[in-house]
Amino acid sequence: MSIRTKISAGGKVSIPSIYRKQLELKEGDEVLIDIQEGQLVISSLRTSLLKARNLISKYHPQAGSLGEKLTSTQKEENNE
Repeated sequence: MSIRTKISAGGKVSIPSIYRKQLELKEGDEVLIDIQEGQLVISSLRTSLLKARNLISKYHPQAGSLGEKLTSTQKEENNE
């Protein structure tokens, strides 16, 4: 489903609530923005970390604990 929106002053784009709910995004959350095949792609940081963890564990099965350490370290940094 596509939703039409406008770019406002300063290049700001609002993410429609239906998409924020699906991605479990809340005010202040960080997202990653990328261009893929000529399209702007916005991903939740949580989703990107999970993809990275899965990729690492695919090649290093015992690296799962490393991914958990990265996640816990990030949570600690966010709480400081």
